[in-house]
Amino acid sequence: MTSRQTIRHRLLVSNVIMVVVPVLVTALVGVACLAVMLNTARHNGLGLDSESDFYWAGTTAVELVENTVDNAAPTSVSYDGVASMLQGQGLDLAVIEDGDAVFTTGGVTETDLSFALAASATGESPVTMRSGERTMFLKAEVADDGATNYQVAVFGSLTEVADGTIKHMAVASAFILAITAALSVYLVNRFCHRYVFDRIEWSLGHLEEGVRQLSAGNLSYRIRYDRDDEFRPIADSFDRMTAQLQASEERQQRDQRNRQELIACISHDLRSPLTSIRGYAEGLRDGIATTPQMCDRYATRIASKAEEMDGLVSELFMFSKLDLGDFPHEERPVRVDAFLQGVLDNLTPELERTGNALAQVELAPATVLADERLLRQAVTNVLLNASKHAPGSAITVRASVAPDGRHVEVAIADSGPGVPAESLGRIFEVFYRTDPSRTAASGGSGLGLAIVQRAMRAMGGEATAENAEPHGLCVTLTLRITGQKAAENSTREASA
Repeated sequence: MTSRQTIRHRLLVSNVIMVVVPVLVTALVGVACLAVMLNTARHNGLGLDSESDFYWAGTTAVELVENTVDNAAPTSVSYDGVASMLQGQGLDLAVIEDGDAVFTTGGVTETDLSFALAASATGESPVTMRSGERTMFLKAEVADDGATNYQVAVFGSLTEVADGTIKHMAVASAFILAITAALSVYLVNRFCHRYVFDRIEWSLGHLEEGVRQLSAGNLSYRIRYDRDDEFRPIADSFDRMTAQLQASEERQQRDQRNRQELIACISHDLRSPLTSIRGYAEGLRDGIATTPQMCDRYATRIASKAEEMDGLVSELFMFSKLDLGDFPHEERPVRVDAFLQGVLDNLTPELERTGNALAQVELAPATVLADERLLRQAVTNVLLNASKHAPGSAITVRASVAPDGRHVEVAIADSGPGVPAESLGRIFEVFYRTDPSRTAASGGSGLGLAIVQRAMRAMGGEATAENAEPHGLCVTLTLRITGQKAAENSTREASA
C-alpha cells in the first residue's frame, strides 16, 4: 500500500532536498579538497621536505636560466619568465656575474646575496645551504676555459613553498566548490520540477480540460482524478457538479417533454367531451330533439360531459398545485382505520357499478399525520384506478403498522391482470397509461396516480406499486405515525 503523496508533502520534500542536497554535496567536496590540502601541507606542498628535494628544484631552475641565456641575444637576456614561474612556487631567483647581481626577484635580500657570495667562495658547485629558515641552491656556470661566467642562486623557504602551493590549491578548491554547488542546485531544481511542478501542471491541465469541456456543453465529461492529493477533492467536486448539471438538464428535458405531453393529453381528453357537448347542443338548437324526452336526454348528456370536464379540470388544478408544492394542506392526527372505513363506505356503490367488490378489509387501529383531503383523494384515486383498469376484480384493503414501528402502510390490491414489469416504475408519471390505446373515455384522465404520489409526498409519505400474487396490482401508501414528525425534528436539532 503506497503512502499518500500530497502536493504539500512533495513541496516539503523538495524544499528539504533543495537545502540539504547542495549543502551536503558541497560539504563533501569541501572535505575532500581540505583533505588534499592537509595532505599537501603535511608533505610541504611540492614535496620539498629535505634539502635533496630543494636541490632538484634548484637544478631545474638553473636549467631554465641556462636555456634562457642560450636562446637569447647577449644584450637582450630576460629572466622574467623564469622568475615568474619560480615565484609562483614560492622561490626567488638571483643571477650573479663577477660578484654582482645582474638580476634578482623582489624576494631576494642583501642577506641572501651575501649568503650566495659566501657560498660561491667555497668553490663548490652546485651547493645547497641553509641559514635559519632560508635555503639556497647555488650553481656556477663555467666556460670552456674554466672561467666562471655567472652564478644562479635559488632562494626559498620550505614553509613558504608549501604555503604557496596551498594558496593555489585553495583557489582551485574554491572553484571546484562553486562548480559543485551550481551543478547540485541545477540537478536538484530539475528533480523538484519533475517531482512537484510537473505534477501540479498535470493536475491543473486535467482541471482545465474539464472546465473547457463543461464550457463547450459536454456535461458527460468526467475528470476521474486517480491521484490522492490536494487536487482530488476539487476534481471529485467537479465530477459531482457536472453529474448534477447533467441530471438537472435531463430533468429539464424530461419536464419539457412532460409539459408537451400534458398539453397534448389535455387537448385530447378535453376534445371528446367538448365534441359531445357541441353535438348535443347543436341537436337542441337545430330541433333534432323533437320531444321533451329527447330534450331531457340531450340536456342530461350535456350536463354529464360538462361534469366530466369539470372533474378533469379539478384534477389538473390539484396536480399542478401539488407539483409546484403550492397546494394548501395541514397535517393533523387522523385515525387511519376509521378514516379508511368511511372512504370505503362512500365508494362502495361506485365500485359495485363496475363489478368490483371489497373482498377483504383489514384495518389496524393507528393514528397518522395526514391532511384528510389529500389522503381521501389519494385513496379514492387508487380505488377508482382499480375499478377502471381491473373491472370485476376483487379489491383488498389492508392497513398495518410497518416493521419499523414509525409508519403505517395502506395496501390496496386488486385481482386484475396487473401491470407489465417494465411499466411499474412509470405508472405514477403524469398521463402515463400502460395501454396506449386507452383514452380518457375508457382509461381515465391519466392524472389519478400522479396525484396520488404527489399527495403522499406532500404529507411526508410515499406511494409505491408492485404486482400482487398471483396476479393484480398492489399500491401501497406509507404514512407517518403521530409523533414521528416531532421525533424527526428533535433528531435534526440534535444533529445540528
